[in-house]
Amino acid sequence: MTVLIVVISLSILILVHELGHFLAARFFGVRVEEFGIGFPPRLISKKIGKTVYSLNLLPFGGFVKIFGENFEDEEKISPDSFVFQPVWRRAIIVLAGIFMNIFLGWLILSFVFMSGMPEHLAIAEIAPDSPAQAVGLESGDIIIKASFKETVLSDPIKSRELIELVNKAAGDNILFTIRRGDKIFEVEIQSRSNPPFGQGPVGIALVEMGFPPQGFFGGIVEGLKATFNVLKNVSFGFIAFLGSVFVDKSAFEAVAGPVGIFSIAAKASNLGVVYFLQFIAIISLNLAVLNLIPFPALDGGRFLLLLVEKIKGSPVSLKFQIVVNSFGFLILIIFMILVTIRDISRLFN
Repeated sequence: MTVLIVVISLSILILVHELGHFLAARFFGVRVEEFGIGFPPRLISKKIGKTVYSLNLLPFGGFVKIFGENFEDEEKISPDSFVFQPVWRRAIIVLAGIFMNIFLGWLILSFVFMSGMPEHLAIAEIAPDSPAQAVGLESGDIIIKASFKETVLSDPIKSRELIELVNKAAGDNILFTIRRGDKIFEVEIQSRSNPPFGQGPVGIALVEMGFPPQGFFGGIVEGLKATFNVLKNVSFGFIAFLGSVFVDKSAFEAVAGPVGIFSIAAKASNLGVVYFLQFIAIISLNLAVLNLIPFPALDGGRFLLLLVEKIKGSPVSLKFQIVVNSFGFLILIIFMILVTIRDISRLFN
């Protein structure tokens, strides 16, 4: 069931992106030849007006085929053709998928803030060769109880309270009750008297999760703020990645492909519906930033070609577009394969 929910959710993000292109094209009177849910081969299809609506076998997102988008002959140049439209209209159609991903991310985050998130204290990171690593704790584990002598902390625990407890228990053992997904178990950890610098007595970094419901209007405002912050952080993060990728091979460790994203989504779903929705919203906003990159085969690359056309006063040749987009698509496929191989190797390490 978890696998099915994750696949459907990630597919919806792609489908919403394509829906943006579809709605913008229809708004400007551009003919859409086909709007497909999933990818071929077709299972069923129905033509309504000039558009074929299809349900396809491979359930990974969808696609939209716009008339005249990749024209090869004069017959494609007609009033309802994509290429016939002025540059500003084509730019809106090209960027509409990005806008839809941003809009969807905002809606989901607003709902998350309206609903509130259960408050927990989670482990963000495990220090190497620490007592926490020795007993098998992992990042993402939720601490639902911590006991030392007569002192008992219960979920939701504040990080300040736990820090005081482990410092108080220096040299003694603390009993932790941990939730990992659907499993709840206990571990006994020794609190070190003289831990290495920056590790703390048990060797864990903590993060407080959750917040109370914000109400309808508060949720919308907080969702908008969170959307802006995620877009800003993802953009700066990508710029930092580009700046370090050629000098630091470890930069690739921060990149996750479809398999890595699926694994993280499965963990988020174990924390609860609201946490899973928050993760999906963040992925939607990540897709928006990714597609805005001015790289061939991405929406940002197509938009760049339209800017060049506007500046030079004539369209970029079709042959050049095909070569550049094909090259860009090949690079993206190779990169995706390498990242996927790395993600799979992580699962078995």
